[in-house]
Formats: sequence, C-alpha cells, structure tokens
Amino acid sequence: MSIFPQLRMLFARRPWLYWLIVGACGIAVWSSVAGAQAQVTRRRDSWGETRTVWVVSEPLVAGDTVRAAEDDYPIAMVPASAVSSLSADAVAARSIADGEIVVEADVAVDGLFPADWVVFAVPADGAPGLTTGDVVSVFGSGHAWCDGRAAVVSEVVLEVAVPADCAASMSAQLALGAITLARHP
Repeated sequence: MSIFPQLRMLFARRPWLYWLIVGACGIAVWSSVAGAQAQVTRRRDSWGETRTVWVVSEPLVAGDTVRAAEDDYPIAMVPASAVSSLSADAVAARSIADGEIVVEADVAVDGLFPADWVVFAVPADGAPGLTTGDVVSVFGSGHAWCDGRAAVVSEVVLEVAVPADCAASMSAQLALGAITLARHP
C-alpha cells in the first residue's frame, strides 16, 4: 500500500496532527523571515548614524530642473558637499546620473543656469517674447549652435546664458550680427 493513502487516513482520524504540522511550518517560515529582518537591522545599525540627502530620480543634463527625492543614507556614504535642502526650481549645473546624491557642484548657483555658463547681451529686436528663465535655442549663420536660458529680459537688450563650450561660436555670431533666438515651448 502506498504511503499517501496511509497519511491521508492518519490525518483524517487525527486532524490535530495535521494542524500541528501546519503550525510548525508556519513558525519555521515566520522565524526565518524574522531572522532575515533582524540581520538587515543589524547590518544597517552597523553603519551608524544616517543623514537625509537628496537623490536624483532620473538622469539630468546641465540646465534641467533637478528632480530629486529625500532619502536616508549612512553618514559614511554621504559626500561632505551633499546638499541638505533643495529648492523646487533648482537647476542642474552639470549632468547627473540616476540615483546619484546631489552635491553643491551639481546645482546652479543662482538657480537660473549653471555657474560655468557664459552670459551674453543680445539685441532684443526680433527676439521672441521671453521671460527670465525661458529655455532658448541659439541660431546663427544658418546653423543651430546651442541651447541656453534667458537671464535678464528688457525691451532693449536680452541677456542669454549659454554653456561655456558654445561661448566662442556665440561671440562670433554676435560680432556678425547673425544671432537668432528661438523660445522652447
């Protein structure tokens, strides 16, 4: 006779035995989960005190608005220059990878554009209606040169900030009087 029919008959006659085995399995699973949680807690506590930092939630390039979330990291893992507060309109001063802790060098100083960008005065005639902080594309001599941001807007002159690697071409196009600005939607 097979073992399974015998076990079925045993459990049918003694249901307490079945529930005893079920309970023992449940206790074994619970204790292994509790042990794993305790081990995680011990390892986390071994790092010591934590600090709240801002962590980037998606890859950013210079000029993008910084999208980050607060998270707690062990102090041993936090860079000394990690920012403790981040304004809602903070601008990335350089490219930042997904999951990277935001440090002071990652955020533009004045909130409009990165600190290493160059600001040029551009005649306002023929420029689209811009407001401070608008993203613009700079065109000249039939070519798209780079993207920048409107820094100061008046009726006579616009100040446009561009990345440092675009400054030479922007200067040349300004000297030729061939600058055209296009506002991004």
